Amino acid sequence: MYSSASRLRFNSLINPLFNPAINPKASASLNPLYNPLIHPGRNARIGPQFNHSLNPQFTPALNPSSNTSLDFARTGNFSGRCRLTPDGDVTGYIVHTGTKAVFLIFDEDLEWSAYAVENGRGGYNLFSPEGEWRGYAWKNGVGSLNEFSLEGEWVALIQ
Repeated sequence: MYSSASRLRFNSLINPLFNPAINPKASASLNPLYNPLIHPGRNARIGPQFNHSLNPQFTPALNPSSNTSLDFARTGNFSGRCRLTPDGDVTGYIVHTGTKAVFLIFDEDLEWSAYAVENGRGGYNLFSPEGEWRGYAWKNGVGSLNEFSLEGEWVALIQ
């Protein structure tokens, strides 16, 4: 658990409700649904369905099923970053791949649950292992990432 859940929840550098500069509901430029430059379906450079070098389904070096050095459950290859709820509870772990533009997310049971692809604007789009677009993440005021659902709801902190 984060050292103080209240510090996390009420910190304007982290919580997008208190900071419009990091809130995709307040700034259309941060919301991929309204900004085609960061929308993976409208920008082929960042869309893993178009750019297969960013897609673990088509690039064995990025797939923990093919590349066991990326499988956190088998190797403990942990980046030191965790995925936390807005209340500070750990819900997953981050594993960096050899590609700077892609990182993997494992759940609390060490199962591969998602991957993130850099959007070229300082954030990431998040996909299920099957390639379904699930959400996105932006850097917050302390240098970690706020994760949002496609509806713009703050769902996690990656730090």
